[in-house]
Amino acid sequence: MTLVIILVISYLLGAIPTSYLVVHRLTGRDIRDLGDGNPGMMNVWDSVGLPAAIVVGFGDVGKGMAAVILALVADTHEVAPLLAGLVAIIGHDYSIFLMLDGGNGMATAAGAISALAPLAAAPSIAAAIAVWQISGSRRVGGIVGLLLVPALAYLSSDTQVVAGIVLLMTLTALKIISFEGFTPARSRLNR
Repeated sequence: MTLVIILVISYLLGAIPTSYLVVHRLTGRDIRDLGDGNPGMMNVWDSVGLPAAIVVGFGDVGKGMAAVILALVADTHEVAPLLAGLVAIIGHDYSIFLMLDGGNGMATAAGAISALAPLAAAPSIAAAIAVWQISGSRRVGGIVGLLLVPALAYLSSDTQVVAGIVLLMTLTALKIISFEGFTPARSRLNR
């Protein structure tokens, strides 16, 4: 399988609009018309509830993991897994199925990172959940978990994987900042 085919499949995997499909199935509504308008897992949680958000989360994480695993199995080029993860995130953020609209890519990035560096991802996810439970803030828990990933990956992976993880996280952070700005409010109406 060529790198181009892997990247096309990775984009299409990422572009599957999990939140739209789940919310439309459960409520008959478009997630982009609910809450902050972001077709992502956190807006599903806020607007529809935790059970729906869990389904969306598994789907979005799975998209990132599947793209990286596809590239690892195909073994076409050493940077193919990183590129596949990146393209899956782009697919999630700019889905062809939602007329180039999409979520922030955090869950898809978490899936790609989990497949690239599973020994770093698992303890980072556990730390994020613990901090969220202690602080009561999903955002603080997520930030702590994200900051741990590159440090733990450095201990268990090569520098190319660490650099790739930092790139994926940086691009995802830029998308979040472009949507939310630097305020804690998550609403397009406040921009």
